Amino acid sequence: MRPRRVMRRRGFALVELLVAAGVAGVVLAASYGWLWDVAALAARQGDRAQAATIAASCVRAVTREVRASVAVAPPPDGRSPDRSVALVHDHPDVAPEDVLVVWDPARGVVWRNAPGTYLADHVTAFSVAYILSDGRLVPGVGMQPADWAAVSCVRVVLRAEVGSAAVERTILAGVGPS
Repeated sequence: MRPRRVMRRRGFALVELLVAAGVAGVVLAASYGWLWDVAALAARQGDRAQAATIAASCVRAVTREVRASVAVAPPPDGRSPDRSVALVHDHPDVAPEDVLVVWDPARGVVWRNAPGTYLADHVTAFSVAYILSDGRLVPGVGMQPADWAAVSCVRVVLRAEVGSAAVERTILAGVGPS
């Protein structure tokens, strides 16, 4: 008589596979809410970082323009003085340049020499006020014709929003080189 061969089982039984799938399903279902929260948190952090970057970039650009100017002028007709800054640049060996920084609320964009060079997008608020040589802070809409020659500083408050994140920054820049 021949000896019986011992048969080796290979793989998993159907019951073992079903139990493993059930356990994996329970673990995934339990962790789904947590994973969803982590993904939402990551998206919010990304929005906040982008809003902060936009605000910082706009602050640097507007500050650079104000400090490079020799005077502040009234904005041209059709431009509100509380949403735009008209500056006069006078660099050596270069013709004087009029620079206009304007916020377009419909598009949420800040422009230089509008619509020229784009400075920032996602800007939901942009208000301009002027500090005169006598120390008074005058909102843009409150400026009188005689006040423009006495502007020593420009204050801009801007707000950038991306998704659910919002960042507000205040610019206080003196006119002309320090």
